[in-house]
Amino acid sequence: MNAATNTFCVNCGTRLGSFVPAAPIVPPSGPPPAAPPPYVPYPTPYPYYAPFPRRATFSDMLSGLFDVWTKNFLPFFAVYLALGAATGALGAIVSYAIFGTVILGGGFAGLPATSVPAVDLGLILLSAIATFAITAILTSFVVGAMTEYAIRRYRGEPMTLEHALRRGLQRFLSILGANVLLNLIIFGLVILPALLILVALFAGLSGASALAIVCGGLVAFVVVGVLAIFLYVSLALYAPAIMMENASAVGGLSRSWQMTRGHRWSLFGAILVTGILVFVITLAISIPLGLIGSAGGPIVAAFVSVLSSALISAFVGSWTVILVAVAYDLLVRHPTPYFGAAPPYMPGPAVAPPLGAAQAGPPPPSAAPPPGSPPGP
Repeated sequence: MNAATNTFCVNCGTRLGSFVPAAPIVPPSGPPPAAPPPYVPYPTPYPYYAPFPRRATFSDMLSGLFDVWTKNFLPFFAVYLALGAATGALGAIVSYAIFGTVILGGGFAGLPATSVPAVDLGLILLSAIATFAITAILTSFVVGAMTEYAIRRYRGEPMTLEHALRRGLQRFLSILGANVLLNLIIFGLVILPALLILVALFAGLSGASALAIVCGGLVAFVVVGVLAIFLYVSLALYAPAIMMENASAVGGLSRSWQMTRGHRWSLFGAILVTGILVFVITLAISIPLGLIGSAGGPIVAAFVSVLSSALISAFVGSWTVILVAVAYDLLVRHPTPYFGAAPPYMPGPAVAPPLGAAQAGPPPPSAAPPPGSPPGP
């Protein structure tokens, strides 16, 4: 759709309205003019009207986050309310199925300690794995859908929530794979020094040896923690790369590493501030509801837990997704020498070269040169 005052189409550049062909140009007599230098168009089909942001800074990312969230509050609120309710209900059901009898009869009603039933550790482990798998699938589906939705809305492009959810369903396997790979990397880095400390504490070593291992583990934990944060920031843009460029799981992580080069401090600052705000709002919602739930019975506590999870997810669950989407769009349209050509902004015809950019060579002489003329080149 174009405005009534538009002379050219904002998508393909076609002239709108009536078009009067120009009169043919008659070349002047005499030697042909020198051909202009060849026209080199932009290497990607980025439309000429697409704005290129001048900056991709910390403040730009945060302002873009809240701009997209406030202008599209209802879609994000509805989707993440449903996600929070689903994951909260799943966790409450699993917890009640495993620990419900312990909470009801385990010494809280004056019963002897021998009446507390034994908890099957295998059941706990199996339930935890199932809960993690279902939560990861639901989260990957929603993250993929709302990432593309946030990018399209930040660019001002029309996109329905139904279309976004369909796109998330199409690409959720790649999002899930990249999410699992990233979490395995971060978890593997953090767990190694923790295991070293646990070995020193429970292996029965002497005082000096145990102290040396614990100190070494703490130093390693700090170093590995910094490395884990660096990797997380560098690979945080995998979801936009997968959704907007149809990259694979590994390709999305690789693309994120490439794009964030030179902008990691800005992205780290934006993620840190967003995380602090999310933490504060989470406490503001969960603490009052937790006090209300603790005053009731197990059913009331479970209901309040699901309600708390749903409200927290609805209000702040989408912030990191929107932040990453805005950062991706700022970086992909920010001309820097650190990565190659930007991916296609949207499909469209290539820009035609201007008139006269592809001239043929000078025509051959119409007659033989007169005798005695100097030889040609």
